[in-house]
Amino acid sequence: MKVEKLAIAITFHYVEDRLEYLSQTVSQVHLFADQVDIHIFTNEDDQVKHLKILNAIEERANVNIEIHVPKYLGHPYLLTWSHFCIFRRLYNYDISITHYMYLEDDIYITVKNIQYWLRGRENMRADKLIPGFMRYEKRENSSDLYSSDVTNIAQFEKLPRFKMSDDYCFINLPEPYQGMYFLDRELMAEHLNGPSSVPEGWGAWGIRERAAAGLTFTNIPNGCYSRHFIGYDIKARKVDPSSLIHHIPNNYANGLNPVMRHHGRIRVADLIVFPD
Repeated sequence: MKVEKLAIAITFHYVEDRLEYLSQTVSQVHLFADQVDIHIFTNEDDQVKHLKILNAIEERANVNIEIHVPKYLGHPYLLTWSHFCIFRRLYNYDISITHYMYLEDDIYITVKNIQYWLRGRENMRADKLIPGFMRYEKRENSSDLYSSDVTNIAQFEKLPRFKMSDDYCFINLPEPYQGMYFLDRELMAEHLNGPSSVPEGWGAWGIRERAAAGLTFTNIPNGCYSRHFIGYDIKARKVDPSSLIHHIPNNYANGLNPVMRHHGRIRVADLIVFPD
């Protein structure tokens, strides 16, 4: 299991204070594949600002960076959808790309996350399920991890599951938002040729969130909430740490976003409960 060449698309609506997040977001991507091509989609055509974007990304021998400024968007939120035109072109003309990733500009992913996904992909391939990730945040003065997006505690016995062993399984949660997607070439073909690659006419999420959905809600198996299944350690009764990705701003857990006041309230350790 290996990622030979990875194309990454990142939406970066230019805010200078967020360059710090962008820097952390891309800090590990050189470890994900033999070759990594980063495509940053921004709203700013200012060359000085482009230079600041490039300076926020550490140079690596196996990483190429290209900045795109889409024209005639019609609405600022459509910036998140601009990556599809590049991904379609790359898919058609560069068959050496083995994997594709879309990222919001404030998510920290590690090589352990990639290895977890590759293992899960092989294990669940025949069932057409996709390994999922869970965003977490940290609260000030606490070592606990809080779920960014899961706002309700779930009962283990009531969740759809893919069993690997008596000690490990993948669980299907009702709130699967993860702010990114990671797909191999086979899954990318399904994504680009299906309803998930156009912004209109599907899903309850907002237009920006739908751009990060990937195949979350495409071809959902009967009885499941989505296509994404999260790794779960049954023996230890905890979410697999390798499935956790950090939402860097920690704004939900620290109460900095009053509109999303129900998010970032539940500790990851408390998300799944078992019968007494």
